[in-house]
Amino acid sequence: MSGRRKIKLHISSLSQLSPDALALVQNDRYELSFQNAMAANEEVLAASIADKDAVYLGGDDFYSEKVLQQAKNLKLLSFGGIGYATFIDAKAAKDLNITITNTPGSNSQSCAEMAVGLCLDALRKINFTNKTREKPVSHNISALKIGMIGFGNINKAIYKILRDGFNADVRYWNRTGDTTPLDTILGESDIIFITISFNDETKDFINAERIAKMKDGVILVNTARPGLINADAVLAAIKSGKVATLAQDGYYDDPRFIGLPNDRFIATPHIAAKTKEDWHKTDLMAFQNIIDFFETGTSKNIVNS
Repeated sequence: MSGRRKIKLHISSLSQLSPDALALVQNDRYELSFQNAMAANEEVLAASIADKDAVYLGGDDFYSEKVLQQAKNLKLLSFGGIGYATFIDAKAAKDLNITITNTPGSNSQSCAEMAVGLCLDALRKINFTNKTREKPVSHNISALKIGMIGFGNINKAIYKILRDGFNADVRYWNRTGDTTPLDTILGESDIIFITISFNDETKDFINAERIAKMKDGVILVNTARPGLINADAVLAAIKSGKVATLAQDGYYDDPRFIGLPNDRFIATPHIAAKTKEDWHKTDLMAFQNIIDFFETGTSKNIVNS
């Protein structure tokens, strides 16, 4: 190791790091700094990474163009998870020659389990009836048609749970490959899972026009980002009954959703990936991405090459 400058690695994580993963970079090759809370503002965040070579992103800060421009030595942003675009100005990173990696598949099981849980809550009104003591009659999942928008690692895990565990009729649409047409998914499904990456192209992917093609009383399950579903369109659809329930792992910054009955709008604070097992896998992959990048000049999980 002698003769090589230490790599300055800033680790931002709101969760307890996996000791096994952290051990990968606890050596003479790396100089570590830690952040376990959100930065107070952009200036504080920029100062924390001003001289760093790499950052592990496991927190909720947004790395804007202004922040990245002040990190003169920064070469790598290693994001723990899939949806890096919510936390990084990807265009600015590319313009500044900063590489971004993510951890595909590391949290698929936890997100899939959460999605199925939200589906069951929406279908059987579990939380709602716990409070109201009502006794609604519902359906078996196996009696319904289930559609999936996207077929990445998370939806593949959902598919397996629903097919193997519930004997469900599941079809999917994906932007690539031999899939069921999107209009068929929209028009024939009783429950629709939306699990695609959120970016400029997919913002408001579920809009008024696409909701109009859906069955009356459809259940929507979204464990990705709220921005995939247009807030105005889905709120109108919930109020009209077109959408029976929106079950989503994330909130709209919109006061109109406050006070909706919790059998019509179910929301959690983006916790789908937060299991000990999948955080361990995420940390391991994120730190391995850092090691690979600085030892070989690349990583198999680069997303902005």
